[in-house]
Amino acid sequence: MTLPSSGAISIGNLASEFGGSAPHSLSEYYRGGSLVPSTKQSTVTASSTGSTQSGTNFRGVSFEQNPPIFNSGNNIMFAYIWADNGSTGNFTTTQVINVTGTYRLTCSTYLSTGDPGLTCSHSVSVNGSVVGTASFSQNGSQPQTPSQVLSFSASAGQTITTSCTWGSRGHAAGQQTLNGDAGQRYITVNTNTGVPTSGVVTLEDFYGTSA
Repeated sequence: MTLPSSGAISIGNLASEFGGSAPHSLSEYYRGGSLVPSTKQSTVTASSTGSTQSGTNFRGVSFEQNPPIFNSGNNIMFAYIWADNGSTGNFTTTQVINVTGTYRLTCSTYLSTGDPGLTCSHSVSVNGSVVGTASFSQNGSQPQTPSQVLSFSASAGQTITTSCTWGSRGHAAGQQTLNGDAGQRYITVNTNTGVPTSGVVTLEDFYGTSA
């Protein structure tokens, strides 16, 4: 639990929160030492404000068709949609995030040999401003599955909007995955910033801190 943000606080409170060896002393509790962390993993929750998608399923069958899914497993958002036989596939996702940090949109596509010269385009915006784009073209004799990661910064309360558009003559698909750190659904953030890493430390430095 988090220590109080005001009022009386004791070294016993520190020991209950962070542990340590008796007899306790304040020098045990420097930030970034073995007891008081300097960072923590903060889980991202995306509040979806909408998504759209269109395109014909692969050969008329639901083949690994995943309209945008939010806050599932390690993903903040995941979408994988097929288009077929000359249709244009597209989808957009819109989500408000609750953690400030660096985000990663993995943009992928499947382009069959029946789609020479056709492209798949991706973009990501933060509060309406484009912060990254990716585009792939089918120009080979084999099916292609290119992928690119777009990294960008966003603050808590901001809106992340992604879009993907692609054409098909045979079959093709667009895919996007939104994550935080290292393909996970969290952002590593600084914590307990009021606690010194060395030198003089007082009990009041621990207001609002947590293990």
